[in-house]
Amino acid sequence: MKAYLSMLDNPIWNALTNNHQNFSAGTIEIKRYEKDTIPFMGMEGTDGKLLENIAPFFELNEEVFLKDDVHGIPDCWETLNKLNCLQMIYMPATFKTIDREGIIKLSAAEASELFELVNLVQPGFFKQKTSLLGDYYGIKKDGHLVAAAGERFKLKGFTELSAVCTHPEHTGNGYAQRLLNVLCSKNLEEGNTPFLHVVDSNTRAIKIYEHLDFKTRINFPLVKLKYLGRED
Repeated sequence: MKAYLSMLDNPIWNALTNNHQNFSAGTIEIKRYEKDTIPFMGMEGTDGKLLENIAPFFELNEEVFLKDDVHGIPDCWETLNKLNCLQMIYMPATFKTIDREGIIKLSAAEASELFELVNLVQPGFFKQKTSLLGDYYGIKKDGHLVAAAGERFKLKGFTELSAVCTHPEHTGNGYAQRLLNVLCSKNLEEGNTPFLHVVDSNTRAIKIYEHLDFKTRINFPLVKLKYLGRED
């Protein structure tokens, strides 16, 4: 079991070299998600010299997130800030009855509305083509999308749930919990274990996830970098 879970020690890299190969760009040892999908890259190992090899795949001043375990970041990259996250894995104790009423699977027709909602609540992570990475579900009221959640990193045997958001005018109705239950049920049926990442200071979200049977597995720090260019 521990060897199996070790895939989650480096989920971005394992997604880019597995289920999401078609969304990747880079070299054998370091890869990024295509620019219009999500601002993340992963690498095999922790040698910062690999960041020089990925440089040709970035535009000047482009920003990206990377797991914060890299040794020796080259001068062509600027460290902007760091996020200390928790990685939580779904470990249900009992069988759950899933309330699917009013929950719809989002299609390309809702892509623009999904993009606007997620960036209203969680700006900076969700791009124009992020929704191509997995399935997204939502809840509409009066014809407008008011809550959503979906799948981001997908690797062998695991699916990361992400973009869990509710419009500020519609919070407190349990929409996020219901959407996550649907996504967890879907992935278990497909043979995938759900997991997620949450900033450790977001105690409200952590309590909700714990209530839904997510357990903290490891600390998962991220560093945000900006490509400054280099002199060849």
